[in-house]
Amino acid sequence: MMRSWMVLPAFLLWGWAAGGVTLSLSCGRCEGGPDGYTCPSSDSAQAYVLRALPDQVLRVECRNNGGDFSLLKGCNFTAFRQFEFERCPLPDVSFGEVFRRIGVPSGDVKSLSLTAGSWNASSGLQEWHLDSLTNLQTLQLVDNNFTSFPRALLTNTPKLEFFRFIGNRVGNLPHTMFASTPNLVMAELGSNGLTSVPEDLFANLTKLLNVSLWNNQLTDIQRSLFSDITGLRFLDLRDNFLSDITNRQFQGMKILKRLNLGGNQISSLNKDSFGDLRNLEELELQSNWLENLPTGIFDNQRLMQKLILRNNSLSKLPDRIFQKCESLKMLDLSVNNLQYIERSQLPAHTSALTYLNLGSSNISLSEDFISDSGTHFITYDFPLSDQLELQHIFLDNNRINHIPSLFNNLFVDLKTIDLSGNLISYLDFPSIHFISDGVKLNLENNLIKTISLRKLKFFSFKEKIKNVTLSLEGNPLVCNCLLYRFTKIVQEKSELLSKSSFQILINDADKVTCTSLENRKMHVKTLDFKMLTCELELCLDNCTCSWRPHDEMFVVDCSFKDMKEIPIPSKDIYKLENYSITLNLMNNSIANFDGLDHPFYTRLANLTIPYNKISHFNKSDLPDNLKVLDVRGNNLTFLSASTLDYLNVTAMTLSLGDNPWICNCDIIDFSTFLQVPERKVLDPNNIKCASDGEELLGNNEYTMCPSFRQRMVIVTIVLITVFLLLFAVLGTMSFYKYKQGIKVWLFTHRMCLWAITEDELDADKKYDAFISYSHKDEEFVNTVLVPGLESGDPKYRICLHYRDWIPGEYIQNQIMQSVEDSRRTIVVLSSNFIESVWGQLEFKAAHSQALQDRTNRIIVIVYGQVPPESELDEKLRLYISMKTYVKWGDAKFWEKLRYIMPHPQELTQKKQQKCINADKLELVKSNSKNV
Repeated sequence: MMRSWMVLPAFLLWGWAAGGVTLSLSCGRCEGGPDGYTCPSSDSAQAYVLRALPDQVLRVECRNNGGDFSLLKGCNFTAFRQFEFERCPLPDVSFGEVFRRIGVPSGDVKSLSLTAGSWNASSGLQEWHLDSLTNLQTLQLVDNNFTSFPRALLTNTPKLEFFRFIGNRVGNLPHTMFASTPNLVMAELGSNGLTSVPEDLFANLTKLLNVSLWNNQLTDIQRSLFSDITGLRFLDLRDNFLSDITNRQFQGMKILKRLNLGGNQISSLNKDSFGDLRNLEELELQSNWLENLPTGIFDNQRLMQKLILRNNSLSKLPDRIFQKCESLKMLDLSVNNLQYIERSQLPAHTSALTYLNLGSSNISLSEDFISDSGTHFITYDFPLSDQLELQHIFLDNNRINHIPSLFNNLFVDLKTIDLSGNLISYLDFPSIHFISDGVKLNLENNLIKTISLRKLKFFSFKEKIKNVTLSLEGNPLVCNCLLYRFTKIVQEKSELLSKSSFQILINDADKVTCTSLENRKMHVKTLDFKMLTCELELCLDNCTCSWRPHDEMFVVDCSFKDMKEIPIPSKDIYKLENYSITLNLMNNSIANFDGLDHPFYTRLANLTIPYNKISHFNKSDLPDNLKVLDVRGNNLTFLSASTLDYLNVTAMTLSLGDNPWICNCDIIDFSTFLQVPERKVLDPNNIKCASDGEELLGNNEYTMCPSFRQRMVIVTIVLITVFLLLFAVLGTMSFYKYKQGIKVWLFTHRMCLWAITEDELDADKKYDAFISYSHKDEEFVNTVLVPGLESGDPKYRICLHYRDWIPGEYIQNQIMQSVEDSRRTIVVLSSNFIESVWGQLEFKAAHSQALQDRTNRIIVIVYGQVPPESELDEKLRLYISMKTYVKWGDAKFWEKLRYIMPHPQELTQKKQQKCINADKLELVKSNSKNV
C-alpha cells in the first residue's frame, strides 16, 4: 500500500508573503478557512491542513494518519523550496521520491522539517530517506522520539549547514554521522538522552560555529571532542550531569563567544578551566554545585560581558576575582549564601557593569554614616561604591533593613532596584529621591509600616521633573497620619501630582493595603484619607490627643471623663507648629466655657461639648477662630440677642438640639435665626420646646407669644393708614401734574366723561368750531383738518368762511358772528398766518369772546415750525406763552385735538345709560336667583 507521503491534498494558495509571488492552484476537493486549506473538504478518516508561509515555506499538518491520494492529480508545488511536516508518518519511500511525485524536483528542496511524527516506535529513519536531496541545507528532526540514527543518513546531503536533532531517544550517536557534511555550521543535539558523545563526532568540521548538547545525560566531556573545531562560537552544555571541568576541555577554543554550563553538577573549577577562552563574551554557570571559585579563574576574560553564577552554593568570593573583567556588563550572583559582599570582590571601577543581581544571597549592607545635621556620607567600604555605571540592581530576598543613600546620589543612569523580600521597615522621601529619572523600585514583601513623604518638594522651574515607580504589595503598612500623603498619591488626589518636581507612581496601587488601629486590613486605593490620624504621647491630662493631617487638626478627646471644667494644658503641649484644634468634651459635667481664653485654645476650630451642663453662653465665651460648635443635650433655654447677632455674622456650623428650650416671647428672635437658609444648623428638627416637645420651627410667633399678635395688628393698621395717605397725596399730586394727559386718555377711551363735559353755556351754539387760517394753508385745512373733525367720532360741525358765510356781508361782521356762533375757534398758526391780516382779526375776535365768556375757546394748531416770537402779534405771543397748543405731526395729535374740542353731552349720557342698564341686569339676575 502506498504511504500518504506519495500523494498530498490539493489547496489554493493566494498570497505569497515573502517573495511577492502570487500562486493560484486549484485541484482536488480542498476547502479554504482561516487556518489554511483542509483536504479533503468533506469528513474523512484522513485529512491534511496546508499553510503557505513566508520564504517559500509549505507547512503540512497531517491528521488521522492518512489521505485520499487521488486528490493530488493536477497539483503543482514547484514554487516551494522549504517544507515542514507536522504530526505526519514517515513515508515508505525517500523524501526525494515524495517531492518528485508532487512535482517538486528533489534538487530544489532547501529545507526539510519533521516535527512530532506519529509513527510507531518500531518504525524509524532509514538511510535512504534523504536520498536525492543533494542541495538540502537545513534539516530539522524535532520531537519524533526516534530511537536510533542511521549511520549513513546524511551521506547524500553534502551541502547541509544547519542540523537540529532534538527530542528523541537515541542514547548514542554514530561517530561518522557528520562525515559527509563538511559545510555544517550548526549542530543542535539537545534532549536526546545521550550518555556520551564520540570524541571524533565533530572531526574535520572546520566550519562548525554552534554546538548544542543541552538536556542530555552526559557526565563527562572528552578532551579531544572539540579539538578540530577551533572556530566554534557557541557551545551549549547545560542541563547535563557534568561535574569535572578541570582538564582544559575547552583548550584551543580561542574564539568561543558563548559557553553555557548551567544546570550541571559542577562543584569545583580549575584556575585554567577557561584559560584559553580569551574572546569569551558570555559564560553561564547557574544551578551547579559550586562552593567557591579559584583566584584568577576569570583573569583571561577581559572581553566577557555576561557572567551567570546564580543558584550555586558560594559563600565567599575571592578578592579581585572580577578585577580584570573590564567589559563585564551583567553579573548574576543571586541565590547563593554570600551573606556579605565587599567592594574588592566586584569589578573594578573602570568596568562597564550595568546589571548586578545579588538576590537571595542572605546579604546585609553596611549602614551609611549620617551626621547630626542629617547629611549623608558614603562610606568607602560600601560594596557598590565603584560601580558607577549600574542601571539594574537586584538585592531581593536578603537581610537589608534600609535603602542605602548611595543609591540616591551616585548612580546617574539607574533604572531598576529590586529590594523585595527584605527587612526594610520605614520609607521616606529622601530614600526614594534618585538622581536618575524613571527608576523602578520594588519594595514588595518588606516590613514597611510607615511611608513618610513630608519632605516631598514642590515644583521648581529650575528643576527637571522626575519620577519613581514603586511596588509595595505585601508590606504591613499602618493606616495612620504618616500614610496621608502616600494615600492621596495612590488615589491620584494629591496636589503634589501637579506641583512637585518629583512624581511618585505606584505600580501595584490596587494591591497595597494597610492595617487600621482596629486591626482591620484596608485597601489604600479606597481608604478615606481624611480620617487618617496619629495618636500623640504629649496631651492634656486625662485626655488623648491625635494629629489629623487632612485639615491640619490637633484633636483632643476628653469625652466621658466626668470633667467639671474645661481642661487647661501644660506649657509644653501648645508649643507646636501651626495647627487648628478640635476639642471633644462629650458627656462630662461642665457648666460653662471658662478656660477657653487660655492661649492654647486660640486656634480652637471645633468645640464638641454635647451632653454637659451648659445653661448659657455669650460671644465673649467663644474663641475668634471657632468654626464648629456642638452644644447638644445641655441646659440651654434661650440665646441672647447679642449672641444671635454674633452668630449671624459668622459662618459657624451649629448643633443645638436636645436642649430644654423655653418657647415664649424671648425665643422669637432665635426662631427667626433658625429660619435663615444660610444658617448652618445641622439639627433644626431636634430643637424642640421643653413644654410640649414640639419642634421650634413648627410653632409660630402667635402661639409662643400671644401679645405678638396685638402688636402685629396695630403695626398692620398703622402701615395701611400710612400707605393710603401716601397714595392719596401722591395721586393728587400726580393728577394735577399730569391732569391734561389724564383727561386726554380718559376722553380717548370714553371713560369718566362726566368729568370733562361742556357747561350749559355752549348749549345753543350753532357750530362746534370755527377755523381761522391763511388761504395759503387751505390745502391742509380742507384735505386733512376738516375731514378729520367732521368724519371722526364724535362728528363736529365746522364753520368755514367759504362755505358758511353770507355773500355780500361785511367781513368784520361775519368774523364776529362766526366766533360767536362757535364753541371753539381753531387757529392754524403758521408763518403764512402771521402774514394774514384777516387771520389776525379772527384771532382777536376769538380772544375777545373768550375773555367775555371767561372760558378757553381758542385752540392753536401749530402747522410747521413755531414762528419766532418777534413776528407774532402781542396778544398772540402772550397767548402762546400762557397756553398749550397742539402741533401737527404729534403722534397723539388727533387724541389731543378731540380732547380740547367741545364734548357733546350725548357721550356722557350714553355712558351713564350703559351703567344704569348694567345695574338693572344684575338686579334682575339677583331677583331670579332668590325666586
